[in-house]
Amino acid sequence: MGGEARVVVVSNRTPAVFTPSSVEERRNLPVGGLVSCLRPFLEAQGGIWLGWDGNSDAQVDSVPTSITDVEGISLASVSLSRDEVEGFYNVFANRTLWPIFHSFPDKATFSHDSYRVYRDVNRKYAESLLALLRPGDLVWVHDFHLFPLGLELRKLGWKGKIGFFLHIPFPPSEIFGIMPWARELLTCLFDYDLVGLQTPKYLHDLKESLVDGLGAVVDGDTAHYQGSTIRLRSFPVGADVQAFREMAQSQVGTSVSRFLDVLPKDRQLLLGVDRLDYTKGIVQRMQAIEQLLDDHPELRGHVTLVQISAPSRVTIPEYARERERLDSLVGKINGKFGEVHWLPIHTLHRPYSQRDLALLYREADTCLVTPLRDGMNLVAKEFVASQTSDPGVLVLSRFCGAAESMHDALKVNPYDFQETASAIYRALTMDRPERQRRWKALYEDVNRHTAHDWCYSFLSALGDA
Repeated sequence: MGGEARVVVVSNRTPAVFTPSSVEERRNLPVGGLVSCLRPFLEAQGGIWLGWDGNSDAQVDSVPTSITDVEGISLASVSLSRDEVEGFYNVFANRTLWPIFHSFPDKATFSHDSYRVYRDVNRKYAESLLALLRPGDLVWVHDFHLFPLGLELRKLGWKGKIGFFLHIPFPPSEIFGIMPWARELLTCLFDYDLVGLQTPKYLHDLKESLVDGLGAVVDGDTAHYQGSTIRLRSFPVGADVQAFREMAQSQVGTSVSRFLDVLPKDRQLLLGVDRLDYTKGIVQRMQAIEQLLDDHPELRGHVTLVQISAPSRVTIPEYARERERLDSLVGKINGKFGEVHWLPIHTLHRPYSQRDLALLYREADTCLVTPLRDGMNLVAKEFVASQTSDPGVLVLSRFCGAAESMHDALKVNPYDFQETASAIYRALTMDRPERQRRWKALYEDVNRHTAHDWCYSFLSALGDA
């Protein structure tokens, strides 16, 4: 990547986490995966980050863009109307693209009206962005909300480099092809210079869709279609390893540290950290806990699962139903096994800061990362980064991107409650030498693929494209 090139990041939302005045304050705020990856890079490199400001007005006809400068980073915010938020974000992004890309076609909604709004909003982002760009900028577009953004920028005359990174899985071609707009979305990719995915598996599935859906010619890491060529590569996203190690070793007291202080010394701690989403397998995880306590009654009173399930897309019916299913099941399990001074499951329906999570990761005897389908899942990597000389054990779904390289985790099929329960029991009873051996191998992998490495490898490849 050229030293003088500005990096211009575009995502669905602008990150409010940049607003506090110090790194210490920012670490005490809840933060999503994309922000946790890009924030350290942009704080060091500088640049622009453009996205929706999170507000919706009854009507926004123009393309206003407000800009706030925070420690060398220019945050550019786009405003959307209520109708735009509904069609672009609530319906097409989250009820069409999200379930299709996670291989849940039965949960997908297909609306031509919402697709039109999706395209219109991408054009609006492009118009806002173009006014900020200057020759030599590297434009880095993130995730499924903005597939057509490259095309819209090209239509407006932008000739510079544009890269696109997909943070979620790419589905098999027969599932992707269910969408009425599958060909159009694939064609949009050819207006990017570089398209990145999380893993070789997802890269393979994209190439297959390009061949099956468009008739494109794929040759190694390039694809050709109607005179256009794009480069395709996998770039596994990583955690901010050093930051999590420092936070895990911090002596600064928080509400989480006070909770850990009062936890009985003979109590083993299981930990789950997820957004409340049907793709995360939280309900299936609870069923595995029930199976574990049925199979091993000696664990009752001696093991507690803390499940953090931050609210997600609360206005969308599928997510409200998932919350109801989870609360009902947790109530049933706690009623079945609970005692006066012990409940097997504590659910916490709110986000936690990186500092709080690092402390929980450090103290957890077992971390359960068991999504039904996931692009990467940084919780697995953050947990490993936060461990000490007496490490916990990672139980990891085979169906997330992290599983492709984290070979020393205990891998499970999250749909199989018995297998998952058996893996949890093995984790809880594993001797220290094996835990240390597994953690060391996992840490070497996590430390080889950090958030910093991911940023620089993608941008270097984009600069060379």
